[in-house]
Amino acid sequence: MANTGPQETPDTHDLGKLTKWLNALASVSNDHFPVCALFLASGNDQRAHNIFRVYRTAFEEYGAGFHNLVIFGQHGVSRTCSEIIRGLGLSYVQIPSLVLITNDMKINGMVFHTTPLPRGVLSGRALEEDGKDVPWRVALDAIGYSYHTNAASSLDDVFGLKRLECSNHSLFNALEAIKKRVEETPNG
Repeated sequence: MANTGPQETPDTHDLGKLTKWLNALASVSNDHFPVCALFLASGNDQRAHNIFRVYRTAFEEYGAGFHNLVIFGQHGVSRTCSEIIRGLGLSYVQIPSLVLITNDMKINGMVFHTTPLPRGVLSGRALEEDGKDVPWRVALDAIGYSYHTNAASSLDDVFGLKRLECSNHSLFNALEAIKKRVEETPNG
């Protein structure tokens, strides 16, 4: 029998993910994980999706929660992804990008470290570059070091990451406002 329910679209998928992210952030108490990794991609950016999987594997090993690693745009461009970019003041980022958010996610003030990710698909059996001079890899190594040593880690020294401070709201409050805008904006 054919599925007669509404078909999932990039918009419904990403809005559902944003809702899940907000719910996870609301239920977190004393999250000591050093970062939230936000991936902004498009459906065609297999290389960015592969890098997301590397982060997911590492974050699972570190015991990080869903709220520490989220990807938007995975199934195509969405209003939610566009509103996240606008609402977090990330209009300078290209798609795909990695946004690392540090500081306590429920306290006013966030620091973003961003880096563009490679676009498209690797050809043949080529492997993704992830050496010591690739910003997303160096950042992941710094996050792992911080987690394993329980020491504060600064991403400021990672070459290729752009730093942006946002001190006027918490991540939770910013995402709540973004969700409200997406829900109030008619499709189309």
